[in-house]
Amino acid sequence: MKFSGAVLAADPKSKHRLLYATEELKAPLHISGTPRIQIQLSSDRPAANLSVWLVSLPWDPTEDPRKLNDNLITRGWADPQNRGDLSRSTALKSKEWVDLSFDLEPEDQIIPAGQRIGLMIFSSDRDFTLWPKAGTQLSVQLEGTHLELPVVGGAEAFRKAFE
Repeated sequence: MKFSGAVLAADPKSKHRLLYATEELKAPLHISGTPRIQIQLSSDRPAANLSVWLVSLPWDPTEDPRKLNDNLITRGWADPQNRGDLSRSTALKSKEWVDLSFDLEPEDQIIPAGQRIGLMIFSSDRDFTLWPKAGTQLSVQLEGTHLELPVVGGAEAFRKAFE
């Protein structure tokens, strides 16, 4: 990967990641617990990394990208080759859809009003994954992708944060 996660999150139009964001928060939102993602994806190569970051937007380039509670809320990783069994790898078939489900790192923080919460999906997190040759293309099936976000106060608190 040529680009760090911080560069990808700060770039409003990068073609090197997918980024989905909420509307701007009207009130603070307290996230506490372990977010979980279920994702359906395909790769153009037999091996790929998968990295997922939950970010606070707009990304502030003056903040330290390694420090949580600034821009980066939490993150997680998966190896799609180990989707069925962590003890063995199964090569990916080009353009074949696979299902993955994994936890992001636990988190407890309050996202302030005025921010947006973004879900960023990309290949190699330079801080925590291998750096294969750049160019792997991942595709994500939105209908098969869901994020469980642990919000203090549940769905009602989440809804009120946007009113």
